[in-house]
Amino acid sequence: MVTAERGAAPPVTGLTGRLGAFAARIQLPGAPEAVRQRLEALVADVIATGVSGLARPDVAKLHAAFAVGDGPSTVVGRRSGMPPASAAFLNAMPVAREQLQDGHRRARGHPASHVVPAVFAVAEAAGAGGPATLSAMLAGYETGVRIGLAMDGTPAGVHDIGTWATLGAAAGVAHLLTDGDPDAIAAAVELAAALPSVPDAWGVFDGWTSQHLYLASAAQAAVVHGQAAAAGARATPGTLERHFAKWVAADPAGFTDRLTSLLEPGTWMTLDGYLKRHPTCALLHGVNDAVEDLVGSGPFGPGDIGDVRVDTYRAAAAFAAPEPRNELAARFSIPWTVAAGLTLGTLRNGALEPDTLADTALRALASRVEVRHDPALDAGYPAGRPAVVTVELTDGTVLSTSVHGVPRGDGPDGLDDEVVTGKAAILLTAVVGEQRSRDVLAAVAGLGEQGPEPLGAILRGLEVG
Repeated sequence: MVTAERGAAPPVTGLTGRLGAFAARIQLPGAPEAVRQRLEALVADVIATGVSGLARPDVAKLHAAFAVGDGPSTVVGRRSGMPPASAAFLNAMPVAREQLQDGHRRARGHPASHVVPAVFAVAEAAGAGGPATLSAMLAGYETGVRIGLAMDGTPAGVHDIGTWATLGAAAGVAHLLTDGDPDAIAAAVELAAALPSVPDAWGVFDGWTSQHLYLASAAQAAVVHGQAAAAGARATPGTLERHFAKWVAADPAGFTDRLTSLLEPGTWMTLDGYLKRHPTCALLHGVNDAVEDLVGSGPFGPGDIGDVRVDTYRAAAAFAAPEPRNELAARFSIPWTVAAGLTLGTLRNGALEPDTLADTALRALASRVEVRHDPALDAGYPAGRPAVVTVELTDGTVLSTSVHGVPRGDGPDGLDDEVVTGKAAILLTAVVGEQRSRDVLAAVAGLGEQGPEPLGAILRGLEVG
């Protein structure tokens, strides 16, 4: 569906041209049923995590401050629409608030959380049908993940939100606006690559609310770059590998070769992603799974536990602060999530709230959690998130368990996990009630046939907060 007349623009060649051609061939009707099911689950997950985050006062205040202007695209909980870029900004803002957003372990980022708000906002404005909308989301996801894999991570201190997934979302927007034109898709990637974002990781890890703007700004930028590409704007050829990879990729030297090798058809990266089971940084999920296993030997009170040792890989071992400054930072603390998980049985029910963080017994237990980097476990990441958790009880009993594979909710079998598949309904029901939760999920399920309009109407009518 071409909604903007493109000017005479030269074709995009080279690596990005091949990437655009790859993405242009992605159409949901030709995808396997497992991919279609995963995409529906991802859309529901992004919406549910956004609604959940929007109920938080810190996000709600920001949301209200930016909610000005009128346009055709839905803003959750707001009766009138806004221009697509603004709507994408506001709908993406709360998605990562609870650290429950989707992700892709090997690519090290959160593709659907960028792609869904951007593409949905543009689809509404363009009057796109369901197949075109979902095809664009799928193309954006598959494109972004390949760029992320080619990057091999981000440099130290740079958070992944707003980096490679922004380029994928821009590709998805261009895919939608041009009926999958390969030059426009490639141009969207190059345009987004020309203005790379390098978000401060510690703004997230240490619990500062600047983090709420990372995903919001990324979705907004994706809309702008996708629209510009559809209108004929072009960046310098090779911007992706010359400029973007230089500043944002952990290994710029190997970027081109890795991305080239990832453009073979037949592999669906969508099936290799995850939907978070725990409301924490995904690097901690191996530890969180191990604690969940140990809870079966309980219950434990803080006074029942003597010392706790966590051995894990380098990237996770960095999150060893026992006294997080607030509940945002607590989602990045191994000692706190271990202490709370062991004694409360789950991290999904108040374990990360301010009142719980003030509990002196839990704080004392968190201070007894030793986090150690075990070099032998480094080889298990990013294929998995290995961890060994050992608990010494005050009666002398020693309990230990290890996790070496992918966390629960991750990879092709992720939707077999009942906690993951029920997460969207639980999050939505907690904020908007059971009936409205069912309405949202039914509209997501019908998106392919009914298009964006019914879902948008329901999301506008939600009373959040």
